Amino acid sequence: MIKLIRITDGQDSRLEHLVPLYEEAFCSSERRTVGQLRRMIGATPAMHFNMIESDGELCGLFVYWDMGEFYYLEHLAVAPHMRNRKIGQQVLEHVETSLPGIRLLEVEPAEDELTARRVAFYRRNGYRIVDRSYVQPSYENFGDAAPLWIMGNDTPERLPEFIERIKKEVYRDPLAR
Repeated sequence: MIKLIRITDGQDSRLEHLVPLYEEAFCSSERRTVGQLRRMIGATPAMHFNMIESDGELCGLFVYWDMGEFYYLEHLAVAPHMRNRKIGQQVLEHVETSLPGIRLLEVEPAEDELTARRVAFYRRNGYRIVDRSYVQPSYENFGDAAPLWIMGNDTPERLPEFIERIKKEVYRDPLAR
């Protein structure tokens, strides 16, 4: 059974174990700098940076944003030695019961075996592609934007508005911090 433990202090010692996983699981264009991440953990109430624990053992991280009218699932990573134990599936099952309503996430287009497996994973867990034209802004002012797909547990009527909120609150506003 998994447990999500929210980290609310950018100096929390548990981050020493989570930051290497964050850096390994997401290339630099798909994540914040560690300094920016640490600042945001304590200063951004909408962002929930969670440690995933299974039977008392650290096994991953999960970051989501409570946007009021919907949730944006930003990062999910399982430690290499804990993979293939259905931990990601358990996180999404937990999310389904504890974050009711619309949930959106970004995923790389299914262009190779790995990206196709990721899309299939989210499909098996109740998500579907709701936008194929999305372009993820850079996490840094000078970085490249990335074409991604938006997946959701539902297709919200206000999807364009929700996407603009993600771009503003998750990508643009944090650069000012």
